[in-house]
Amino acid sequence: MGSGVLIVCEGFAADFFGHAVPGCYFARVEKRPSGGVTVVWTDDPDEAAVFDDIASAEEFGRQEPLTLFELSFARVPGSAEAPEAAPAAAAEPVSLADEMRAMGLM
Repeated sequence: MGSGVLIVCEGFAADFFGHAVPGCYFARVEKRPSGGVTVVWTDDPDEAAVFDDIASAEEFGRQEPLTLFELSFARVPGSAEAPEAAPAAAAEPVSLADEMRAMGLM
């Protein structure tokens, strides 16, 4: 899925009448044929809208109708902040007898 930022629903404004589950990810805004819009949320991060960075996600979250929700922001699952560490080299087998001799116990 790559790197990026997701918008997460944490709750609702006092005047909210609708359906969303806290902890869901913002997916999209759909226009209704009768007028108005519907905010679509998903529990699957693969279906969520991905923003390039937190600044663009915050800016989008300040627009109507998302102002009806309490929002937080999360990194896309599986994205990494830093490159993966190289695997550690395999250690040589340890001889318990040699270790005890080195400590003066034998």
